[in-house]
Amino acid sequence: MDAYLKTLREIGLAEKEAQVYLALLSIGSSTVNSIAEKSDIVRTTTYDVLKSLREKGIVSSVIKNKILYFEAADPAKLVETLEERKQKLKQLVPQLRTIYSPPLGKPAMEVYEGKEGIKTVWEDILVEKKTLYCIANAKLLYKLLPFVSPRFVQRRAKRGIPVKALLERTKQSTKLQTNASELRETRYIPQLKNINITEYIYGSSVAVIGTNPKNPLGIIIRHADFAKEQKLLFELLWKTAEE
Repeated sequence: MDAYLKTLREIGLAEKEAQVYLALLSIGSSTVNSIAEKSDIVRTTTYDVLKSLREKGIVSSVIKNKILYFEAADPAKLVETLEERKQKLKQLVPQLRTIYSPPLGKPAMEVYEGKEGIKTVWEDILVEKKTLYCIANAKLLYKLLPFVSPRFVQRRAKRGIPVKALLERTKQSTKLQTNASELRETRYIPQLKNINITEYIYGSSVAVIGTNPKNPLGIIIRHADFAKEQKLLFELLWKTAEE
């Protein structure tokens, strides 16, 4: 149950919202008193939480014999709700970028912690839509984010972003061989299997992803000269890498 609570919190539910939703899933259509008892939350707070969940569309209510009952929506509704929120955010991003004022001419570094931080880095790459130069340990990336990693590849290709990738030579990485449909050229450096850092060079930015499961993080360095230098080093490695 703790794992369920953690996941529900990661996708945006508050702790008490997650507790109440799980309680309602397990006991079915119930009154506030029953839900409060099951979730171990006081009745008044439970009612407020149920109201919040109802507004989010993942709990409904019905009156039976003049008594108010609440029912949990099918868990699939959570996916629909997340997609709706994501679409709203996508529509808002262009407007937010019009008022965004990055430091002009000054290097900037952004640090994002956890798996969500890595997703933030990938979103930045997709928004920039620049040719991507990647030095990665694909095995560790896919192990850390087994569902999100292939999804990022699909979204990148769909947006027409080509990539030149230097990878370790393992069973996992060789599945990511040069692939025209995924706009990917691949070469191999065996020594990368010992490195848990992935680097992306795109436009005037360099992103670094730490794939240590105990401390995953994403770092974006916005510095044109640094990006230019890293791209030069990449090209030197590319010439000597195995095909």
